Amino acid sequence: MEDSGHDQSSSEETSNHSEVVERIVQSLKEGKKIEAIKDYRESTGAGLKESKEAIDELIRKYDITMKSGCASMLLFVLTATALIFISLG
Repeated sequence: MEDSGHDQSSSEETSNHSEVVERIVQSLKEGKKIEAIKDYRESTGAGLKESKEAIDELIRKYDITMKSGCASMLLFVLTATALIFISLG
């Protein structure tokens, strides 16, 4: 009977792991990499470096294209504005 209890516990851990991975992958698809890293750390107790590496591996494994962040858009706008002023001057 102990074996069936162990099997059930193992099954629950696998299910919980699958839910965590699904939640992390969803966060990544929404462009929330920092949230995914935090979730991974909380779920596994891993350090920051290990968590970031694991998240980067999930991005590769699931072929997730990360959305560009605000910094990229800001850089684009500033560059475009500078080019306009240079061309007018």
